[in-house]
Amino acid sequence: MTATAVGAPGHERDAAVLARQAARQKQALGVLDALRPLQRWERFGEPRLCGAMAYGLLVAPDIDIEVFGELHVDAGFSLVSEWARDPAVERLLFINAVGEPDAGLGWELQYRYEGERWAVQMWLLAADYDGPRSADLVAPMRAALRTTTQARILRIKEALVGRGEEYRSIDVYRSVLDGGVNDVEEYARWCRSYSSTGMINWRPSPPE
Repeated sequence: MTATAVGAPGHERDAAVLARQAARQKQALGVLDALRPLQRWERFGEPRLCGAMAYGLLVAPDIDIEVFGELHVDAGFSLVSEWARDPAVERLLFINAVGEPDAGLGWELQYRYEGERWAVQMWLLAADYDGPRSADLVAPMRAALRTTTQARILRIKEALVGRGEEYRSIDVYRSVLDGGVNDVEEYARWCRSYSSTGMINWRPSPPE
């Protein structure tokens, strides 16, 4: 009985943060249903949902999509011109990073949904792109996550967002899954030695 009583608050805290994530996922699915970016990009390549939404680690209102195909700038602009007619679309950005390490073309769409502004970030990459692909991280992340580590990552990300601190999601994932970090204070200490910059080709260790 004592062990259950002591452990209950932790379980309740995990349940609460996971419930908040589930609510964000529901909102994100509403955004995808309204804009249909995955279906619309199929004309130009292979679209893949990636990032926090794909891992079940959604905190900030961001959706990430990678599309693998031919690097034709007209492809993305033909799509954003359709979205621009939607009054809920508040902003559209274009990034030409073909000559940079990202080696692709990017579009960001900011969309007002249920009172919140969502950013839908879409990168068009060459079909044979051999750099770090976020899409390739989805399966290893899903395999590595457990309910406890999922909740820890979400709590750390929520704390960082609440403080208004900039952070790299991949560092939070590395700190918890490889470094055993438990909270935002431990994460800050971990970052002093292990934080990353630039592009990083990381995969979590397979679960034991």
